[in-house]
Amino acid sequence: MGLITLPEAALHTRSNMLHALFTPLREGKPRVAIGFAYDNPGNTMALVATDEKAGALHYRDESFRTSMDVLRCRYYELWQIAARGDLALDRAYFTLLEVVRATHDFRDLLCIHTDPDDSNDLKQGPHLHLSCAPDPMGRCHFPLEFGCLKAVLKDCDSLTKAMQRAISVVAREVLPRFKDR
Repeated sequence: MGLITLPEAALHTRSNMLHALFTPLREGKPRVAIGFAYDNPGNTMALVATDEKAGALHYRDESFRTSMDVLRCRYYELWQIAARGDLALDRAYFTLLEVVRATHDFRDLLCIHTDPDDSNDLKQGPHLHLSCAPDPMGRCHFPLEFGCLKAVLKDCDSLTKAMQRAISVVAREVLPRFKDR
């Protein structure tokens, strides 16, 4: 499969498209803030979703509220500098987190990731990890669009729409089950 690339200028306008990913998770809450993280690995730019825009985002630590008080989400994209000033998507990671009331820590429940340039075709498109499952299940990759991988990885918009479909399933199927917790 080819790389998912964007001109660097397009990355700055990408935030509008990303808001649609999170709308089903928030039910009336204000839009998430999309910012750039500064603690990312060399030669990469990171887009990160958070509750409020902040100056120095830490992409692995930021999260945003959902419509359920006991659930939060984490989302970031890592973009590597590629040829001709373009950026190539290294990975996009969405994680659903449960808020542990006693400690206010977060516990990973599930993750939907895409690593489009990975050699493992189970990881290239959006795939599910059951993070809260016992080992080794939490490390298994369950592809969500496996039969449609070529179409999903056609371009950035196609991959974003596939991630949006997967996240909307989480909003529809998982969030309501936490309503009374």
